[in-house]
Amino acid sequence: MRKHLLLLSLILVVAIQFTFGQSEGDYYFSKTVKGTVEEVTAQLKTELKKQGFGVITEIDMDKKLKEKLDGVDLSSYKILGVCSPGFAWQTLQAEENIGLFLPCKALVKDNGNGNTEVVIVNPSVLMVMLGKKELAEIADKVKEKFLIALNNLK
Repeated sequence: MRKHLLLLSLILVVAIQFTFGQSEGDYYFSKTVKGTVEEVTAQLKTELKKQGFGVITEIDMDKKLKEKLDGVDLSSYKILGVCSPGFAWQTLQAEENIGLFLPCKALVKDNGNGNTEVVIVNPSVLMVMLGKKELAEIADKVKEKFLIALNNLK
């Protein structure tokens, strides 16, 4: 089941890039900071909370892949499911099937040498493909808050 979710996520990203001509980086924002994955994850959660978001899922992708596949050697790689109940409710009112895109995702990855990269989705790009102005407006607000949280990481 998880392999299917990962595959569907990858297909979605490729489809968005192909359909909208997005170059790498347009569908996400990233920042590299000093610290361990655990330290940076804690800091990210704090900054997201300041912006009204909580982390409702946390997957240690490196550990899960190592459990399921022989020979996998992946540095620490967390996938966080980020949600704001208020924004989630607004989007559900605009599009009942928006749950396919919820929660928003953030990655926390070990880049080595004490560096950790945080990657967070650009919800504005994802919502463009649905063609609903109301969703795009909500996504723009979420994007602003995500950028504040990301920029506040030290």
